[in-house]
Amino acid sequence: IYIKRMNKVVVWLALVLSITSIVITQITKPKNGFIDIGQVYEKFELKKDLAKKFAIVRDNRKKETDSLELSLKLLEAKLRNQKNISDAEAASFQMQRDVYIEKAKRFEEDNRLLTTQYDKEILDQLNQYVNDFGAENKYDYIFGNDNNGSLMHANNKHDVTEEVIKYINEKYKGLK
Repeated sequence: IYIKRMNKVVVWLALVLSITSIVITQITKPKNGFIDIGQVYEKFELKKDLAKKFAIVRDNRKKETDSLELSLKLLEAKLRNQKNISDAEAASFQMQRDVYIEKAKRFEEDNRLLTTQYDKEILDQLNQYVNDFGAENKYDYIFGNDNNGSLMHANNKHDVTEEVIKYINEKYKGLK
C-alpha cells in the first residue's frame, strides 16, 4: 500500500511539474514579431504629409527657376537678333544668367537638405512609434525586414506590419 501510495504521489508530482514547466515556458517565451520596413515607411501618414509638403516647396522653386530661365532665353533670343549689343545689355544678360545659375544651384541644395531633414524626422518618429507599439503590446523583439539579408526568413504568423502601420498612423493622428 505504501508503494502504491508513493507511486501515485510520484505520478501526481510528475504531472504537476510537467504542467508547471509548460506554463513557465509559455510565460517566459519571448514574444517576437517582424515588420516590412519599406511597407511601414511608405504607408506612414507623416511620410505622406511631408511628401506633399515637399512637393509644394519643390514645385514653387521650380516655377521660379523656370520663369527665370524663360526670361533668360527671351533676352538671349532678343540679343541674337540685334546687330550691335551694347556692353550694358551684355552685362545685364550675364548678370541674369548668373542669378539663374546661382538660384537653381541653391534650390537644388535646399531641396536635398529638406529631403534629408524630412527623412530624419520620419525615421525618428517611426522608430519611436514602433518602440511604443512593442512596449504596449509586450513584444520582446520586433525585427525589421528590409530585404537586405538581415531577416532571411520568418513565419508570416509573426508579421505585425499591418498592426504597426495602423498603430503608428493612429498615434500620428493623436488617436492613441
